[in-house]
Amino acid sequence: MKRRDFLRASAALAAGGIALPRVAQPLTRAPRFCDMHAHMGGFRQTTASYREAMAGGDMLLVAEKVTPDSPILRLMGNRLASIREAAPGELRKYFEEGLQRRRQKIRAEGLAEVASADALDRVLAERTPGIAVSAEGADFLEGELGYLEHARAQGLVHLQLVHYYTQSLIGDISTQEPRHGGLSAHGKDLVRECNRLKILVDVAHCSNPAMEQALEISVKPLVYSHGHISADAPRPSQAGSIARAIHLPVARRIAERGGVVGLWPNGLVFANPDLYADELMRMVKVLGVAHTGVGSDLNGITRTIMPTYAQFAALEGALEQRGLAAQDISAVLGGNYVRVLRESLK
Repeated sequence: MKRRDFLRASAALAAGGIALPRVAQPLTRAPRFCDMHAHMGGFRQTTASYREAMAGGDMLLVAEKVTPDSPILRLMGNRLASIREAAPGELRKYFEEGLQRRRQKIRAEGLAEVASADALDRVLAERTPGIAVSAEGADFLEGELGYLEHARAQGLVHLQLVHYYTQSLIGDISTQEPRHGGLSAHGKDLVRECNRLKILVDVAHCSNPAMEQALEISVKPLVYSHGHISADAPRPSQAGSIARAIHLPVARRIAERGGVVGLWPNGLVFANPDLYADELMRMVKVLGVAHTGVGSDLNGITRTIMPTYAQFAALEGALEQRGLAAQDISAVLGGNYVRVLRESLK
């Protein structure tokens, strides 16, 4: 990644010359942070106010997820899993309904829908809070790659390849024993089609071999939107939160290809905000400041240290106290996601 692109993205988030506080202050400033992964309206419903949630933490842009397999997921021991095979058309129907509910809510609340590079640049220039409509798992395609073009026309700009659907036709998920040896042929074609249609590829929840294959195929940077880095290779037999990790060598490859790794505030992984901020700093050291981000999984984690966006905004002071420069804080808390999203939309 060229340094001028990194500087441009960071500067866009930090524009206005606002001094950064050492502790959390009343959140009355212009919105400027970006979240790579959220369920603002709830994991299955879309009732809470997006605008109020975002205003509570100076959020400028949020990747709000539709989760097509959520109706058939249940907590099974220490992990979420699908409890049955989806009926024909079931996941697609839930995706379409969820997509439309979110787009209607965006319009009703007067938010910007980021469906193009121009729309993204307007959000940055005008400081109008915006939503990047996303999907957590592509199993709503039901093997029909051509349907992705319709979804893109309806505003989908960020696609996580798999989620928890055990019978996924796309590839192996991190919390289940492998069935495809990584990505299926359909999954590999899906990565190529995302590149063609200007959709950001997200490898969160993929097995690490599937992540590596996506990296080999994609001609654009991709993201691992929410999770954590593990020094040891994760295994499906581990507890769900541990199995969800990305192996450090794979995270480094995402960084080398210009992508971003998003850290989730999972309370089963990080006991408190200080440990979370420490891990962000460690990621900056091992991946580079241009490749570290935050994926809050707001309303999507059973136990979280970030129940609202006020905790997201408080990271600004925590990172400054740890010696991170203002421009680098802007990159980690949003500028890096803006960069890769813009790259995918070009």
